Amino acid sequence: MRHHISRLRGLLPDLRVLALLGTSGFRAAPVLMTASALLYVVGSVASVTGTLGYRVVIDSAARHDAHHAAVGAALVAALFTVSWVCGIVGAMQNSVLTDKVALLINTRLSRLTATVAGLELLERPDRLADLDQVRDNRRSIAGAPRQFLKGLQTLVRGGGILVLLITVYPPIVIVPLLGVVPTLADRRASRLMKQADDDLAQDRRLLADLFRITTTAQTAKELRICGVTRDLAARHAALGERVRSRSVSAARRSAAWEAAGWLVYAAGFCGAIVLLVLRAAHGHTSPGQVVMAVSLLRRAQGQVSGATDTAGAMGSAFRTAGRLLTLEDQVAAEGATTPATGAVPARLADGIRLEGVTFGYHGGREPVLRDVDLRLPAGATVAVVGENGAGKTTLVKLLTGMYRPTAGRITVDGTDLADIDPARWRERTTAAFQDFSRYQLTARQTVGVGDLPRAGDDAAVRSAVRRADADATVERLPNGLDTQLGRYFSDGTELSGGQWQRLALARALMREEPLLTVLDEPTAALDAATESALYARWAQAAREGAGRGAVTVLVSHRFSTVRTADVIVVLEGGRVTEVGGHEELMTGGGPYSQLFALQARGYLDGTAAG
Repeated sequence: MRHHISRLRGLLPDLRVLALLGTSGFRAAPVLMTASALLYVVGSVASVTGTLGYRVVIDSAARHDAHHAAVGAALVAALFTVSWVCGIVGAMQNSVLTDKVALLINTRLSRLTATVAGLELLERPDRLADLDQVRDNRRSIAGAPRQFLKGLQTLVRGGGILVLLITVYPPIVIVPLLGVVPTLADRRASRLMKQADDDLAQDRRLLADLFRITTTAQTAKELRICGVTRDLAARHAALGERVRSRSVSAARRSAAWEAAGWLVYAAGFCGAIVLLVLRAAHGHTSPGQVVMAVSLLRRAQGQVSGATDTAGAMGSAFRTAGRLLTLEDQVAAEGATTPATGAVPARLADGIRLEGVTFGYHGGREPVLRDVDLRLPAGATVAVVGENGAGKTTLVKLLTGMYRPTAGRITVDGTDLADIDPARWRERTTAAFQDFSRYQLTARQTVGVGDLPRAGDDAAVRSAVRRADADATVERLPNGLDTQLGRYFSDGTELSGGQWQRLALARALMREEPLLTVLDEPTAALDAATESALYARWAQAAREGAGRGAVTVLVSHRFSTVRTADVIVVLEGGRVTEVGGHEELMTGGGPYSQLFALQARGYLDGTAAG
């Protein structure tokens, strides 16, 4: 009993996948799916029955029965017309149905990624691989209803063909089964060619590169000076011959498999025809039955091939749908943790504390942050500095709730951040990043999404634009804030990197009264003077927020900006090595003072050289 229960449990994931694929068409467009199924059934029945008309026409003509021959011909014409019309209309409906299911799957996938509180789904390698597979192959799920309909069509047509063949002479039903042989042989041939292409891919890239080097003016001077033109041409010829030889060899093996498969089927097909003709000669089979059987046998192989193609397409859809359900289960499991009971304070009194925080990414060998104890005082501007890979961006991700610490905790006025609903915490958080988003929206919407409840507030949007020093950018747009941005639209206006960055900064300034403001290298695309002016504006915003205890975290490589912070945190190898003000750290002679002096010296040398 336990064994059977275990087997049933093992089947549940597969049953869920089948349910997803089998019902997607009905959920996306129930009327269209039902109508398409009826069209496929009616068209298939008409097609097979139309073949039966051949028998009536031929046998009636053989008996010189003009009346029944005419009736049979009319029947054939009518049934095949019905079949063709059903096929044409069904194809159009299939296209619409696929688009509707694609929209359903895209929406489902978008909601999945949008509802994840953190970044693990988008950054963890194993989950990202599944997500990429689903995203790249989601059209296979969208095509599942069409494949189901094609399978239904094959079932009806194939069943009808077998029934009619049995009425003629039962042993010949083995011939349609032989149709599997050329189909499998074709697949084997395709795999051989693909394997050859994979094996020769590197040689072909080298061949293309040698051809480019030997035939372009860009490399001509150097080749002639080095005296290697003839040598490279000879290498190109030898490599080309090797690639050609191996390609021809693979093509021959592939053709041999295809020929062998079709020879097996041809032998069975021809043998069946000879057998039917002999039976007709002895009066056991009518001429009409022979013609009908030959027509059915020809169509049978197409049904077998179609069934194989459908099975292959459904296999891809099955794997993709399985990955989608796995991702949904993982997200649901993470969301089923203990409900957040902590409240976000109206203002910060103490600030944000990191207590013994250690964090490592999934699959990473070493933690990125180690035993970090740090206080971000309420109302303070805290600068975080360190070399690339020190853990600065990871610290930002933890502070904004994108990840939870592997060990230790982060508290907000004493409340563990893990006990606070991430959505509520982010409502009181704003951020500007170096890898900012370029929304293909109007300029107004691009800024307004920084605080959706106030996105339609013109005064709020213009205030954010002004504080981000983006007025000039907006004024140069053809329709001001109502200008469509981005190259995806015929009337869209593409911006420079700096202009996009100004709008991203304005977006970060949309939110009212944030408790945490994060500036993670947000001005990398701007010159030093512009950056200094913008940070002055940010400093003003930080001073305005100090009354509610707001904390501003600044990540920057430019020490001229960092020095103005109330607290400077130095990260090295994932550990906090120094904390203090600029003057304090400069007199300490530690890593901060060394980095500051190094950058100042480089700036002075650059100025002198200029």
